[in-house]
Amino acid sequence: MGDVPALRRAIALLRQLAGSNRPISAGALARGLDIPRSSIYELLAVLDELGFVAKAPGGYMLGAGVSELGSAFGRTNPLQRLAQPIVRRLAEDTDGTAQLSVLRGWETVYILKEQAVRSVAVITAAGVRMPAYLTATGRAMLTQLSKREVLALFTGEGAFVSRTGSGPQTVRELNGELGHERRRGYSLERGEVTPGIWTVGAPVLDALDRPVAGMGLCLPDSAYSAEAVEASAERVRAAAAELTARLR
Repeated sequence: MGDVPALRRAIALLRQLAGSNRPISAGALARGLDIPRSSIYELLAVLDELGFVAKAPGGYMLGAGVSELGSAFGRTNPLQRLAQPIVRRLAEDTDGTAQLSVLRGWETVYILKEQAVRSVAVITAAGVRMPAYLTATGRAMLTQLSKREVLALFTGEGAFVSRTGSGPQTVRELNGELGHERRRGYSLERGEVTPGIWTVGAPVLDALDRPVAGMGLCLPDSAYSAEAVEASAERVRAAAAELTARLR
């Protein structure tokens, strides 16, 4: 298959913008993607013309064209369509932020997020990518894989990164954590993605019992207790089981 460097760069640029809650300057994009500034400006000009990026104070952000593609995907993707009411109900019933993500290689990609009126703000909007080993939804999916499969996912990805100074640093540490979470029946991360927020995750399975998504619920540290974790985990497991049943 022939390679198209400009296309790869354009997609990398869009993903960089998708991972930020604020506009990013052309210079910052060039540095972050290791692309010459002149090439960044050329890509931005074309993407702006097509509606996939938009100029904003301080730089660039995603344009309406991305939202149109996302809406079209949501209308045709059965996972997202079936999950939406379940994710929304989970958020409303808990006053939290409910999420659905999928695995793409070694990363978690968020495809749905629903927030209750009084929920905390989290950075994991639809389209955002995070290392799967840091997120509760990512680890929930990884618990359904064998140690060999987990090793294959992370071989060659270099050192594990940490956003807040916590989380597994090696595949061995990750497999140890996954074993604990597998026995417990849910995944839990506290402050590994965002300080002050904890998340419970559970896997969504297909007809072959393979993980197709991760269901998650985010709540503030002010609501943290052993009892709250168990109660939240029960709700998340129930939501994941409901979506699993609908997919089969």
